[in-house]
Amino acid sequence: MTVPKPTAGTRWRCTLCGNLTRFDVTRSSRVVEYVHLDLAGEPQIEEQEVLSESIESVRCRWCDAADQVELVDRPGAQV
Repeated sequence: MTVPKPTAGTRWRCTLCGNLTRFDVTRSSRVVEYVHLDLAGEPQIEEQEVLSESIESVRCRWCDAADQVELVDRPGAQV
């Protein structure tokens, strides 16, 4: 089950403990990256294009609850 991603007007909230700020997020993504290697062989990503992304799970860092995270309106957000 994928979890909705927060928007400019929403944020995550744990329904169990009320946490609004700390979450462990598991996501899958497909990306195309332009990688530049310096002369020593150290890679640096200079460009990244996200082709697709889905959030698989969100776990509350405070109470360790899984499947208890909901989207709520951000304070002051214009809906």
